[in-house]
Amino acid sequence: MKKSIFKMGTAMAFSLVMMCACGGTTNENSDGGAPTDSVQPAVEVKEAESNWEYSEYPDEMSDDTTYLASVVSENSVDFDFPYDGGSTLTLTVRKSPQYGSDIYIKISKGQFNSGIYGQKIKVRFDENKAFDVNCRTASDGSSDLLFLTNYKKLVKQLKDAKVLKVSCEFWNEGARTFTFNVEGLKWEHGEGKK
Repeated sequence: MKKSIFKMGTAMAFSLVMMCACGGTTNENSDGGAPTDSVQPAVEVKEAESNWEYSEYPDEMSDDTTYLASVVSENSVDFDFPYDGGSTLTLTVRKSPQYGSDIYIKISKGQFNSGIYGQKIKVRFDENKAFDVNCRTASDGSSDLLFLTNYKKLVKQLKDAKVLKVSCEFWNEGARTFTFNVEGLKWEHGEGKK
């Protein structure tokens, strides 16, 4: 008697283990129809993610809002001391009640090789021909920041492009090129003044 109860208990335990291992599912269709031959795995569909980061903050003087969209370069470059260790370039589109609409680039570590009036940089969208863009320096004299001209043209191209390459000169380092994945820019904050 004890042996038959033990065998029955073992069989039930084995059945439970098998059901748990199989996810407790049966081969019957959910509508009660005939068993299916195979179970199709669920497919997770992901939308393409954008590299753009968006932020906004209130302007204390006007109570209007400043909007920013920023993207960091896919690559980094190595400079000599004291800027060694890898530097990335960040491109930012800005709509500000105080400064208007503009685009600027900022190096994480390093200094642009700019004169008092800024410098020309080269930009290339996707496989199109590269062209020069005039840049001006920051009003506070920051050497890690450049403001690009031709705001309207550049924003339109940023919205249409997937890849942007930017080549600019750095103090004691010469020209370096940075690559950005700019696909998916969502920017609906007007064309601005520049």
